[in-house]
Amino acid sequence: MKLTSSTIYLSKKAFLNNIRFLKSFAPNSKFFPVVKSNAYGHGLKEVVSIVDDYVDGYCVHSTDEALEINTNNPILILGHINKSEKELIEILKTKELYFTVYSEQTVDLLEKIAGKVNKKISLFVKVETGTHRLGLDEKDALSLAERIEKSNLLNFSGFSTHFANIEDTTDHSFAKKQMEIFNRVIGEFNQKGVYKHNACSAALMLFEETRTEIVRPGISFYGYYPSRETIVSLNSKGYNRKNGLKPALSWITKPLQIKKVKAGEYIGYGLTYRANRDMVIAVLPVGYSDGYDRGLSNNGFVLVEGKRCPVVGRVCMNLFMVDVTHVERVSVDDDVVLIGKSGEEEITADTLASLTGTINYEVIARLNPYIQKKIID
Repeated sequence: MKLTSSTIYLSKKAFLNNIRFLKSFAPNSKFFPVVKSNAYGHGLKEVVSIVDDYVDGYCVHSTDEALEINTNNPILILGHINKSEKELIEILKTKELYFTVYSEQTVDLLEKIAGKVNKKISLFVKVETGTHRLGLDEKDALSLAERIEKSNLLNFSGFSTHFANIEDTTDHSFAKKQMEIFNRVIGEFNQKGVYKHNACSAALMLFEETRTEIVRPGISFYGYYPSRETIVSLNSKGYNRKNGLKPALSWITKPLQIKKVKAGEYIGYGLTYRANRDMVIAVLPVGYSDGYDRGLSNNGFVLVEGKRCPVVGRVCMNLFMVDVTHVERVSVDDDVVLIGKSGEEEITADTLASLTGTINYEVIARLNPYIQKKIID
């Protein structure tokens, strides 16, 4: 069941702009956008329906997510396999999956399944280069790659890794060390026809050497830069951001009630806001259960008729209140912009992240998946 208290609008025009822009960095690479975690809060099924004809494949975290995607394009699983042997056999009958592996146990399981589905399964070995999440050190990665290469039921597709500190700084010395380790593994394996991929959004835009056979942009695919440091680094390369990424998501609601509050009265839980004048407030049918952060209490703002309207009182689970005293003829029929543009004003995931002390990734990834979504333009 979809919630109807607010609506997320997805711009096809923005998605296609972002794809064109990102492909311009690596025109010869296969384009596998990351659509894990409900497509960063945008809606997995909706996003795939928009971009399926314009991409070469998708990256997801788990087999659960792969199961939700309706596509003939290949799906690269970056994380864990959370399905039983029987379920995997059924999935592989209808979908082309590439698996990321980092243990012999997983390889053994997939080899067994490949025999039952009577087709080769493609595997990438994850190399540990400094992030210390999933992955194997150089020696073990090479050993596992050789084990896969000898199998008649498995296809060794190549190696992958992930950067630890490529977007949090303008000093990319650690990322370069990671690239050195990764390239050393590839050089030691020394087999032709092996793919490699390590290009997240920042890497894709900043480093030519990461634009390999596959690139896997995440946050940039949705129209956001990974960090201010990434923007600074791009600017140092003479890059003009005006012709770059465009946020693909807008989030809009309408007031449930417009009401007057007298000077001296309190608003919301904990009596954290006291009116210092007679006010008009709008009660909005959105709260932290929808992904509107409680940290925006007495701190955030929304847009009504192109005007900033501050949040007053605490953000509740399903409601929050805003000051609309300065908006003429405000009504329950007015659009209230939580993320997006209104007149000359704009609120982005970056705006909300800066107000709550987090990152744009978290702002959008935490949006309630049940919020109704509409595709526009």
